[in-house]
Amino acid sequence: MDKPEDGPDRKQIAAQGGRARAAKLAPTERSEIAKNAAAQRWSSPVHHALEEGTLDLVGMSFRCAVVDGEIRVISGTEFMRAMGIYRSGALSTRRSEDDAVHFPLYLAFKNLRPFILEDEKLVEAIRNPIRYRSVNGAVAEGIPGTVLRRILSVWVRAHQAGVLGPSQQRVAEKALILLNGLADTAIDALIDEATGYQKRRAQDALQRILAAYVRPEFRAYKSKFPISFYEQIYRVMGWPFDAGSTARTAYVGKLTNSLIYEQLPPGVLDDLRRKNPTDPVTKRRKRKHFQFLTDDFGNPHVDKQITAVTTLLRATPNGQWKFFETLFKQAFPPAQPDLFLADEIERLRLAPPDEEAAS
Repeated sequence: MDKPEDGPDRKQIAAQGGRARAAKLAPTERSEIAKNAAAQRWSSPVHHALEEGTLDLVGMSFRCAVVDGEIRVISGTEFMRAMGIYRSGALSTRRSEDDAVHFPLYLAFKNLRPFILEDEKLVEAIRNPIRYRSVNGAVAEGIPGTVLRRILSVWVRAHQAGVLGPSQQRVAEKALILLNGLADTAIDALIDEATGYQKRRAQDALQRILAAYVRPEFRAYKSKFPISFYEQIYRVMGWPFDAGSTARTAYVGKLTNSLIYEQLPPGVLDDLRRKNPTDPVTKRRKRKHFQFLTDDFGNPHVDKQITAVTTLLRATPNGQWKFFETLFKQAFPPAQPDLFLADEIERLRLAPPDEEAAS
């Protein structure tokens, strides 16, 4: 079978559109496009670093940061240093007028341009650079963590195409090492670890959960738990039940916490206990926990939990609490807390506990 003829060179295909557009433009028009692109590039808002640190990757170190908007970036200048890309006056002036793309210095080589332009997402990222003010006040240009692999890929593909010079080949070899050791889904976590941002993220995430579930002030009392919920607990426990009395044993309060409130997101019950502490004299809480739940998330979650638990209780024979426990554990297995929340949750759990009382 005859071997098909080789198609057009990749570089020629990628550059063809840019050359065609440029050929139709006067020099003044091309210059105006480039000026507008540069103006747009540097008029973008300047972010602020929330946390900074040093990221170590396969023997190379990079300054990195998490900026407002929870964007993880690597310093462009530090990337050039680590990769061995040396800045020069000629390099600084290599900008594309054909496609109105103002290439960052670590990609400002003409022989890289075709490999850049064939990656639309990378071009879009270049057109919308991330500039941020570091903790020391200096303004830097950052490489988003999820864009890093695309940049490395440009160098690797150019090397494979045989268009790089000797010094550029050394950069491409480093790029290949990094590319093989990275994944887009991992780089953000690595930057969080290097900057210490995971601690802040844990606190922020916990506060968002608490704000969604717990009201800042209690609402007027209105019965939440139907009598059937308590009736089924007493039946399954084998206790006599008085439908005309609202008095409950203290143990029912503990069961309510375990079956209902502990099934809410981690940290919610701890926050309810802080907002609704026990009275030091009576050893009881002045309010009911559900009086502090929000309408959007807290109350609906508790209502569904009450219904689900009552259903499991109804399916349990009289006096067979162990049987019910088996059903409950199958329906609601112990939750695995978010790793980023673990430290904060552990701190809350080690705080002096409030004495349990009926909820």
